[in-house]
Amino acid sequence: RQRQEIFWRERFADGIPVLHLPTDHPRPALQSFAGDTVDFILAGTEVERLRELAAQHGLTGYMLLLALYTILLSRISGQEDVVIGSDVAGRLHPDLNGVIGMFVNTLALRNHPRGDIRLADFLAEVKARTIEVFANQEMQFEELVEVLGVTRDASRNPLFDVMFVFQNMAAAAD
Repeated sequence: RQRQEIFWRERFADGIPVLHLPTDHPRPALQSFAGDTVDFILAGTEVERLRELAAQHGLTGYMLLLALYTILLSRISGQEDVVIGSDVAGRLHPDLNGVIGMFVNTLALRNHPRGDIRLADFLAEVKARTIEVFANQEMQFEELVEVLGVTRDASRNPLFDVMFVFQNMAAAAD
C-alpha cells in the first residue's frame, strides 16, 4: 500500500492538469453526465496497419490507441500534459478468479505529448508509463483522490474529464 501511495503522489507531485477542450456549450456549474459516444469500425486494412505499428514499437493495441487518443486530445486542447481515465478489471489476486462481482478500478494515465517529441519516442513513453500505472493499480480510485488531497470542483471529475475504454471485439456477423 505504501509503495503505491508513493508512486501516485510522485505521479501528481506537480499538480493535476485540467483538460480544457473546446466545447459547443458552456461548461455547466454542476457536473452533468450528459454526453455522447463516437462509435466507429475500422476496416481490416486499417486494423492491420495499426497492428503492424504496435508490433514495430513493442506495444499492445491498447497502448497504441491510448497514445493516439492522447495526441488527439493534446492537439484539440493545445495542452502537453494530459490525464485520461481508463478502467481495469481489478482481479489481480488469483483468489478472486472464482468470485462473482465487480472489481473494476479506474486508473489515471498521465502522458506528455510534447510538440517537440518524435512519435516513436512518445510511444515508448506511453508504453513505460502504462506499465508503471498498471503495476500500481491496487489503490482504489476513491482512495487515490483522497490521498492526493484533490480540491473538488462541482463541474468536473477529480483527476480527469475523459476516459479511454478499449474493447477489442470482433463485429457480430449479420
